[in-house]
Amino acid sequence: MLPGTFCHELCHWLAGHLLNGRPLRFTVVPRREGRGWVLGAVALSNLRWYNAFFIGLAPLVLLPAACGLFLWRINGHPGLGWSEAAVVFLLANLVFGALPSGQDLRIAARSPIGWLLLAGALAWGWTRIVSTPAARPVRTRPTA
Repeated sequence: MLPGTFCHELCHWLAGHLLNGRPLRFTVVPRREGRGWVLGAVALSNLRWYNAFFIGLAPLVLLPAACGLFLWRINGHPGLGWSEAAVVFLLANLVFGALPSGQDLRIAARSPIGWLLLAGALAWGWTRIVSTPAARPVRTRPTA
């Protein structure tokens, strides 16, 4: 799980730098905390309402990366071998790393931007559903 954890925390760290989150510490050394384990962490000194949503959900960018790697690999190399096993291992770690943790979701939920984006997406979806015309039966005239 180390490659996935590394990619996950790296996404938080990069988003923190890009969005003025001011990352302080980056670690992927597992440590015991309570009854569970913390696999990695990024400490930020400037987590605010305008950047919390994007920093908290930054690891989701690993999903398109995993999809791109998968498509590249199946298009160019259809055979099976040891290199495919390595690619499958990397893909599994990327997908694992893309999953937001509970702490990531709590951080993202602190931001009103996330709630506004969610409300906008729901409103857009609702208007798409409501504006779709219902299927109506077609009446035809009998021909003589």
